[in-house]
Amino acid sequence: MLSRTTIAEMEDRRRQPGGGKDRISGLPDELLHDILRRLHSTPAAARTSALSRRWRRVWARSPDLVFGDDLRRGVEGGGTSFLDSLDAALAAYSDDPAVHVDSLKITVPRRCGENVPAPRVAPWLRFASRRLAGAFYLSVPYQPWPRVNFEDDELELLPCEGATKIELQLGSRFLLRIPQAGTFEALSDLEIRLATMDGRELTFLVSSQCPRLRNLTLVVHLLAASDVALCSATLRSLVFHVRNTLRLDIAAPMLENLDVSKVADAHIAAPNLGDVALSSTDVVFADAARHLRRLAFRQCSALAPLMRRFDSVNTLQLETPKGLGSYKTFLDGTNYLPKCEILSVSSLWVCNHAFKPSLIHLLRRCNGIRRLHLLFKFPSMYSTNFISFIVNGRDGEGRPINCKGEHKCLGNGVLEGFIVA
Repeated sequence: MLSRTTIAEMEDRRRQPGGGKDRISGLPDELLHDILRRLHSTPAAARTSALSRRWRRVWARSPDLVFGDDLRRGVEGGGTSFLDSLDAALAAYSDDPAVHVDSLKITVPRRCGENVPAPRVAPWLRFASRRLAGAFYLSVPYQPWPRVNFEDDELELLPCEGATKIELQLGSRFLLRIPQAGTFEALSDLEIRLATMDGRELTFLVSSQCPRLRNLTLVVHLLAASDVALCSATLRSLVFHVRNTLRLDIAAPMLENLDVSKVADAHIAAPNLGDVALSSTDVVFADAARHLRRLAFRQCSALAPLMRRFDSVNTLQLETPKGLGSYKTFLDGTNYLPKCEILSVSSLWVCNHAFKPSLIHLLRRCNGIRRLHLLFKFPSMYSTNFISFIVNGRDGEGRPINCKGEHKCLGNGVLEGFIVA
């Protein structure tokens, strides 16, 4: 980054007799913008105004604005001064309607505290709505759920017809409202994490205001328990981890990748699905293919009907249960398995004595697999010896099996094993 001292020294050398001609300032704006882009910091770019009159307004027409990345890399600054400089920079940006922002990235450093008020954040969203013609990223320090008082923490995600990608990490203390007027005409990628939203507004946003949406990630909390219905003719990928959702309805004919959790009841019509990950109580596929590239379950209680819903998968991923009650449910739910080439079994519990019998149960019902992948977070040599037993050519009861394998420790107590038939 260019410091004030460095800029002053450059200016002194430029003014000295024989200091040479200033060739950089004679470059066209497009090249100067490319130089400023490499600073990865709009405040640093603004300080180049001290170089000469030619540079004074160059940064204010730059198509890429970045705030906070330099602070994350350890550069001194932050606190109220960061918020003030950010507000001043956006206010000083060119008011020429022909000048658009291709990329706006705001990363509020944690040293600003976890209580950045909504009135400080709202102008940034308004600026993006008016000027953005590309990607918008906003990250604000967050507090964990729940948060019950939203009187001073409401934000509006204003319609932005020029935005192509929006990524928001706001924290549950912000209630993100969606105005009914306007659209996100060009938006193809939307990711919202950790905010609180209204279920009806979320439904309207996805189904009515984003006609070109392709990739959607929602990791949020609904203000009140409610249903959500997503209807999109263009959606290709959906990650839906939305707490307080009673029922989720999805109608997406182009949807290929689906990841759903935190939902009690889901009804899915997506005939083009190829990759599915579930951690929900009751899921019904009203319209879907019989074959998937990948089917993954994370502590899903209603396994049996889902296993029979699909005839074959390339990769089947299962997470073994922890307690005795869950173990019996897991065995009942996996008596039938779709035909698969790769079986992946994991247990992330610190202590899991159900892992060995669960794996033996699966191996007896999953004939013809060509690769077995094991991932186990273990506290003792029990699991280590068991996986070594498997990958060295014997099953869980010591009988020889026609395969070869290997295992390795990934660190943090995680052991990974592979078997290839």
